[in-house]
Amino acid sequence: MQFNRHALAYSLPWNIFLLTTGALIFVIGYNGIAAHHSFIPAGLYGFAVFANYSNDVLTISQWYLLFNIPIFILAWRGVGRRFFFLNMYCMLLVTILSQYLTLNLHIQDKLLGAIAAGVIMGMGGGIILRSFGAGGGFDVLAVILNRKFGVRIGVFYFVINLILMGLIAIQFDADLVVTTLIMLFISSYITEYALSVFNQKKAVRIISYRNDEIIMKMRHAKRLNGTLVHGTGSYSGKEVGMLFCITDNIRMKQLESLVFDTDPNAIFVVENTFSVIGSNFAPRKLY
Repeated sequence: MQFNRHALAYSLPWNIFLLTTGALIFVIGYNGIAAHHSFIPAGLYGFAVFANYSNDVLTISQWYLLFNIPIFILAWRGVGRRFFFLNMYCMLLVTILSQYLTLNLHIQDKLLGAIAAGVIMGMGGGIILRSFGAGGGFDVLAVILNRKFGVRIGVFYFVINLILMGLIAIQFDADLVVTTLIMLFISSYITEYALSVFNQKKAVRIISYRNDEIIMKMRHAKRLNGTLVHGTGSYSGKEVGMLFCITDNIRMKQLESLVFDTDPNAIFVVENTFSVIGSNFAPRKLY
């Protein structure tokens, strides 16, 4: 079952489905709401929108395509072929949808529009990033700079979006700047949520003097595994084991019951994880 799930994650049809769905949702959020309030999204698409507002000689989709051309020329040897072509597919799809998908979701209030656009566009961006590709533009450039010069992707996006926000603040009124920032904050949060919602696990640390019994019971339970780390209690000086487990919300309760039925004095520590990659959990994204 695990193998089949990993095979699906790597498969080309599944990745195209994710990129297509994500691009469609993203453009619905922009064309249906953000464009009608003059909001400017983050990233290269935001620069294309800003360029269109500053000089409408080209449409947003044409500016976006123009900005992407030199990036993809640089990327031809800078990233893997699979990542390159999936990015190109998504970029071209966003370009076409931006040009021809015309709609209005009729949200009149600017604040409500910023919230709704942020949610929809963030969800679209998150679905795109769930694939083994990305949305084109600065996603590709960020990977190249990270590989060649060690520039952290988060730092790169922070600088790029800071420049964009500076341009917006200079040219547009304060109300539009504030509502645009609200949209970008919500969009960023929803993107992270969409990335983690299907891959979030629980990291559990169990400290007990009866870990051998706990491990034996875990072996008879379904899909409960862990790694035993040997240590010494700082107060007692006795040898003690810490069992480290990765599980989900459903099996976490089963694990908790199993542990305390075996050792009522055990210490049971649970942490949320943003993402778990490798082994039987989720495949690593290759660039």
